[in-house]
Amino acid sequence: MSSIKRDRYIDGKLLVGYPDDYTVLDIETTGLNPQNDYITEISAIKYCNNRRVDEFSSLVKPDFSIPYYITRLTGIDDAMVADAPSIDEVILCFMDFLADDIIAGYNVGFDLSFIAENLAGYYAKRLANDYVDVMKLAQNELPFLGRYKQTAVAEYFNIATAGAHRALVDCNICNGCYQKLKELAVADYHLPPQQRELVLAHSASSLKPLADKQIVLLGSFDSLYVKNVWEILTALGASVAQHVTASADMVIVGTADASVCDGADLQLAISMKSAGRNIYILKEDVFCQSLLAKGWLRVGG
Repeated sequence: MSSIKRDRYIDGKLLVGYPDDYTVLDIETTGLNPQNDYITEISAIKYCNNRRVDEFSSLVKPDFSIPYYITRLTGIDDAMVADAPSIDEVILCFMDFLADDIIAGYNVGFDLSFIAENLAGYYAKRLANDYVDVMKLAQNELPFLGRYKQTAVAEYFNIATAGAHRALVDCNICNGCYQKLKELAVADYHLPPQQRELVLAHSASSLKPLADKQIVLLGSFDSLYVKNVWEILTALGASVAQHVTASADMVIVGTADASVCDGADLQLAISMKSAGRNIYILKEDVFCQSLLAKGWLRVGG
C-alpha cells in the first residue's frame, strides 16, 4: 500500500520551540486520507503573548455521508452538518482568521495536510504558515511517558479531556498540554551546558525539607546538574531508592539512557499515577531546577 504524502502543498516549516504568539488548530474528518476524505469541522484559537484573544469554529458539510464509526468517535452526524457551509467557503474564512500566524496542533501534520489539500484544490494556493507539533514537544519533554496520544499527555498533566474529538475542545486540550510542556522546557533554556555540582544551601541543611519523602532515582544521570544528586537528596532528608514501591512519593528520571523508558520501574510509576496515586514523575533537569528555584541549592564552582 502506498503511503499518503502529507506535506504536499505545504511550504511552512516545522519549528522546534515555544512561540508566545500562535494559533491552535484542530479538525475533524471523515477519514485519514486528505486526498479522498473530507473535513467535517475546523476550529482554531488565536493566542497573543500566551493569552487567548479570538477563536474560529465551523462545522463543514462533506460531499458524502459521514461514516458511522466517525460519528461514534466525534459525535458529528449527517443531521448536524446538513445546513453547514461547504469546505470551499469555510477554508477561506479560516485562512482569513489564521493570517500569517504560526500554527500549533497535536500531530499537526494531519490537520495541515487536509487544510493544504483543500486550499490547493479550490484556490490553487499553498499553505505557507510555519507550525509547531505539540506531540513532538511531548515526546521531547516526556521521554519516559511511553504513550503520546493527546488524551494520554493531557491526563499526565491532569488536564480534563471530556468532550475530546470535537475540534474546539481538542484545541483547548492541545493548548493546555502546550503550556504545561512549555513550563517544563523553560528550565532547559537556562541551564549551564556542562555538568556542575549542586551545593546545599545552609538553611536547607537544617530544615531537611524532604524528610518525609521517598524519592526514587531511575536511569542514567550523565547530564546537567546531576553529578551528586543522591548525596544532595540524602542531605535534604529524603529517603532515596532505586526501585519504585507503593511508598514512593517521587520518581526522578535520568534520561541519558533511553532504555529507562521501557523499564519495569518507570512503567509501574506511570500506572500508579494513572490510577490516581499522588506520585510525581520528573526529568532530572526539571527536578534539579525546581530545587534551585526554591533556594535549597546553588550551583557549585
